[in-house]
Amino acid sequence: TLKSDDTTAAAASGRFVVQVGAVSDQTRAQQYQQRLSQQFSVPGRVIQNGAVWRIQLGPFASKAEASALQQRLQTEAQLQSFIASAQ
Repeated sequence: TLKSDDTTAAAASGRFVVQVGAVSDQTRAQQYQQRLSQQFSVPGRVIQNGAVWRIQLGPFASKAEASALQQRLQTEAQLQSFIASAQ
């Protein structure tokens, strides 16, 4: 499908993600990521890391773009987050 190709291309060019949390329940992680992606109109993903699932928004081509979202998360949702390198 065309949509998944576009998503793959965007993900390949992104260098930074904003991590908003990590939980032990995959379903909860996916629901949380989907809610935030919808609320902030950004792509997101859930990545397994051992026993936890990381909730990440992005990727973004620049650290400035990631930082802008981080600011919005803090202001609009009172969410703490950090910027990480996209893997």
